[in-house]
Order: sequence, then C-alpha cells, then structure tokens
Amino acid sequence: MGKRLLLVNPGNEDKLNAGSAGLFFTFPPPNLAYLAALTPSDWNVKIIDENVEPIAFEDAHLVGITAMTSNAHRAYEISEQYRQKCLKTVMGGIHASFLPNEARRFVDCVVIGEAESAWQGLLRDFENNRLQSFYQGERKSLENLPRPRNNLYSHKYRIPASVQTSRGCPMNCEFCSVTAFNGPTYRQRPVEEVLDEIEDLDSKEFFFSDDNILSYG
Repeated sequence: MGKRLLLVNPGNEDKLNAGSAGLFFTFPPPNLAYLAALTPSDWNVKIIDENVEPIAFEDAHLVGITAMTSNAHRAYEISEQYRQKCLKTVMGGIHASFLPNEARRFVDCVVIGEAESAWQGLLRDFENNRLQSFYQGERKSLENLPRPRNNLYSHKYRIPASVQTSRGCPMNCEFCSVTAFNGPTYRQRPVEEVLDEIEDLDSKEFFFSDDNILSYG
C-alpha cells in the first residue's frame, strides 16, 4: 500500500471569508490541488475541505493543512488531534507564513511562503525521517505549473471549479497580505496554459481565484 497524504482546508467557524459563507459561494481553493499535483505518484492523496464536508480523522502518513488567520485556530485543533495519534502534520498558508513560530507550536513542520517550490523536498525529507521544522518557499515563475488535481475535491461546491491565472500585486495596500505573501509584481501564467486548463474542466462554470484580476502594471 502506498503512502497516504491527507490535505486539509479547515472550516471557518466565524464565517468571515467567502469560501465558507454557506454553500451559496463556495469554490475549491487551488492551493491544495497544486500540491496534490506535485506529489509523487506513489502517494495516495486525499483532499478534505471542511467548509463543504466533515473531517473523519482517518489514518494518514502525513497531514498537510492550509489556513488563513480566520481559520488558523481550527487548523491548530485539527493538527493537535492528528498529532495525538502520532501522525506528522505540516502547515502552510498566509497565517503560518507570517507567524511561523506560533504555528510550529501546534504542528511538526511549517512551510513559509508559496509551498510549491518546497513541497517535493519536504516529502523526500519525510520519507527519509529528516523532516525539518521550517521550509522556505520561493516565488517562482508560473510557467509550466502542473495541472491541479481538481478531481480530488468534493462535488458539493456551489461553484465546482476555480482557476488561478496570476499571483502578486504591486498595490501594497496596508490592510492586505497579498503583496507581502505573493510579491509586489504580477506573475502571470501563460494564456495557452490557462485555456488548456479551462478546456479540461468538467464544468462550464468556474471561478477565477486571482487576488487582483482587474488591473495589470
């Protein structure tokens, strides 16, 4: 039996973000689908989004959790329940990236920044029993990204698919974390790669998940 990876998007108990504001405006977040696509084929990968389905706390070799600040407390609760079963947990996302030492109190490993560049090295370290406490992701070109494994998401979303065409924003608004997390410039995916991804979707209805899709400079 292959190694089992469970990727979790925790529920948002305070209902503060669009992704958890009831089924009217739910859509699958792209980040976990990209990590699933970067995971070697000898891993069995499952994605659970607690905003649309409950967590059954099933067995896994490694549990990866993403979180914003509004659902970080729930992410810590989930991690602690798995760690009590002696399972290793990894946390990434905006909250853990900005407060890695806080997150490390509740998880075995923290990924800081965009996780794609660090993910395969992290999995190799885990397989060799050398999992580090922190991994630093890099902001890389969005060309030739793997096709996200959207098929691993539940079918319970109001909007069944999401597509990301760019990252970063030069506006640097003081209330916003996007510039600090994704960088002060627009990094765009090649148009043909975006179109190919859209053509392969099972649905004609999808959501552009870019943080800033209206301006370019």
